[in-house]
Amino acid sequence: MSNLRKQILSKTLPPIGPRKASSDATKKSPSSTRNYTPMNWNTYFDDKHQIQIDDSTFCVYSRNTTDPSAPVLFFLHGGGFSGLSWAVLSKAVTDLVQCQCVAVDIRGHGETKTTDENDLSIEVLTKDISQILHHLYKEENKPPIFLIGHSMGGALAVHVAKECPTMIDALCVIDVVEGSAMESLSSMQCFLSSRPKQFSTPQQAIEYMVRSGQVRNLDSARVSIIGQIQPIDSVETTSPSSSALPVVSHSCDTVQEEDEDSEGNEPETTQTTSSASAISTSSDPKKYTWRIDLSKTERFWQGWFTGLSKLFLSCECPKLLLLAGVDRLDRDLTVGQMQGKFQMHVVPKSGHAVHEDAPEQVAECIASFLVRHKLVQPVDESFHGTLPGC
Repeated sequence: MSNLRKQILSKTLPPIGPRKASSDATKKSPSSTRNYTPMNWNTYFDDKHQIQIDDSTFCVYSRNTTDPSAPVLFFLHGGGFSGLSWAVLSKAVTDLVQCQCVAVDIRGHGETKTTDENDLSIEVLTKDISQILHHLYKEENKPPIFLIGHSMGGALAVHVAKECPTMIDALCVIDVVEGSAMESLSSMQCFLSSRPKQFSTPQQAIEYMVRSGQVRNLDSARVSIIGQIQPIDSVETTSPSSSALPVVSHSCDTVQEEDEDSEGNEPETTQTTSSASAISTSSDPKKYTWRIDLSKTERFWQGWFTGLSKLFLSCECPKLLLLAGVDRLDRDLTVGQMQGKFQMHVVPKSGHAVHEDAPEQVAECIASFLVRHKLVQPVDESFHGTLPGC
């Protein structure tokens, strides 16, 4: 082909897409190119200690606590999660502003041990966190405390802020709104029953959570999922039909896979039947199960969220609401947001675990909010933060 003809064709035809690998080339599956090895808690946190409250022992993780007068970001995780779900975010936010980070394993979760593991009533949980706060900080000389909660922990944070208004200087709720939360409760048991009951290794649990899209950030999953599972002493004998992995979601028959492409493409999907063997097989011995059986706590679910929007709006401290989508707002919050009663920010391309999926973005939102309210000082004076938006 002449050079002239090549030039003409190059100007009239669309660009040629990337070449496909030859059929005999070695193809790597997503699971073979990702590292699902668990990471230790001290990769992100500086300290882990136990707090004794009455007959219960609460596990607390912390970062940057060398200066006891520095503002405290106190984190409350969602149902089924643990304090480790804040690990990556803790590092990201302390890189931006001068603060301490404290994350607690709520009753029935992580390494916390209580006399009644399944009593997750909002009254009991509120009492737990209030006692922990008063155990760690004295009202007369406490540092500024910014209470941050996700999902169930977000509802709990609102109740604690109302119960201890003199202890809390600012409040952040992540992806929990009364209206949408109450609507989702009807399908929660179906979702919980669709999850695998056991895993052979922690790596399999991490892979399941990432490939199902429940945690989209692999780095966060590698440190946080360990707090969601626990070893079991003996392997239950099950029939082949009952030991196979169930469908991951009650609403679809696919498992989401994160696209590690640097161009930010949408996550891919693969059929559950083809990917299940990469997570677990019926012949493998099962050695790990979920730390808490959330299905046994159903009687408390409505209590977490009933009246939450009005309670949130009634808190007098500065408030921040972080959401995965603006469609989650209910009527009370929509009106309150229009009246400027709280600051709202939507974090795009994140799932329900917003703080794990997009820790850098969430850290920037939190840091900007705190700097704007003069509760913290930026690490770098050039930090200007991000404006609230949806």
